[in-house]
Amino acid sequence: MKTKLGVLLVLSIAGLAAAVSVARPASTDGALQGTVGPGYSINLTQNGVKVTHLDPGTYTITVNDQADIHNFDLFGPGVKESTGVDTTGTVTWTVTFSNGTYNYVCDAHPASIKGSFTVGTVQTTTTTTTTTPPAALKVTAKTKVTARTVAVTATATKVASLDFGLWKGTKRVAHATAKAKVKTVKLKAPSAGRYVAKITAKAGGKIAKASKIVTVK
Repeated sequence: MKTKLGVLLVLSIAGLAAAVSVARPASTDGALQGTVGPGYSINLTQNGVKVTHLDPGTYTITVNDQADIHNFDLFGPGVKESTGVDTTGTVTWTVTFSNGTYNYVCDAHPASIKGSFTVGTVQTTTTTTTTTPPAALKVTAKTKVTARTVAVTATATKVASLDFGLWKGTKRVAHATAKAKVKTVKLKAPSAGRYVAKITAKAGGKIAKASKIVTVK
């Protein structure tokens, strides 16, 4: 008799546990709620909290479209679901999210009514900025002799302070300065003979030089 009572007691406890297990509410971890309207707003939440990141997996989304001028359009890797712009109502979608970024927008107002979230591991793109070094400072000289006038043209790779000199031996006999990228100046030779037209360019702490031998008749 005691054995039968013990068996009945065990079975009763097991049945009660099973009943409690069946009666337990289902988990809401995989349930999401989407809303759009009635104003100019759109949201995706999970248990009342705005969704910003989810684990990969299958989710049930209940969307409440409350405006006939908006819709709820959800899209991303492997997912494309939307309600109608000119209709209202509640729909339920079952979607599977994978690694990546997902967006939801109102197709009638995509610039202002929008949201997004990430799922799993999202690869980020690293942008490498290449800085182009400044061009090296260089200058070239070109001359033209007319009588005793020597026209000296300086052409630099950038705007620079230019110093022009006409030299005979170790003596500078004519001089001019300018600030430009290309500049022509006229230097007067005091007499016939062989001269050297010298140009010194300065820019950004750099110096470049050029020279030309000229003969004045």
